[in-house]
Amino acid sequence: MTTPNDEGELYVRIRIGAASAVLAGLLAVGAAVPAQADDHSTPQDRSTYSQESARAGSGIGAFETKGDNVHFSHTVRGAINAHGWWKRLSGPATKAKVTIELQVKSGTGWRTLNTGSKTVYSGGGSAKRASAAWKCTNLIQKHTFRSVIDVDLIGYPDQANKKVTAAQTLYCGT
Repeated sequence: MTTPNDEGELYVRIRIGAASAVLAGLLAVGAAVPAQADDHSTPQDRSTYSQESARAGSGIGAFETKGDNVHFSHTVRGAINAHGWWKRLSGPATKAKVTIELQVKSGTGWRTLNTGSKTVYSGGGSAKRASAAWKCTNLIQKHTFRSVIDVDLIGYPDQANKKVTAAQTLYCGT
């Protein structure tokens, strides 16, 4: 039979053990989940992978995500478009899948109107870029547009960094 003091010690040990288990679980979840900003509508603009990460053993080298601002098309009347490409600075990768989202400001966030994707070599120009376009419903309404560009190197892991182009206000109905 246990004495009241033994029961008290047992109760304290159980509470400490349970609290330790809960704390360990929270720390494990905190380490596994990356920190996020409160505003989920704006991707971070991290368009260049640094040489430091390349030296740390990631194996991807360094590259720059590039893109132009949303603009009226020079080939399709009454349409807007944007282009995304990448430039290799160092490392072994030669091709990447470039994805571009053409977005319009909607309320407090951004809404994707169209997405384009293409696997290309480093460089830019019409053959080495992805594009996204939108046919304007009218040329009277004014809206604000941007593009979000993601580059995924073929055969190499990379981070989830994306380039966000500067917002452009155009007379283009959506």
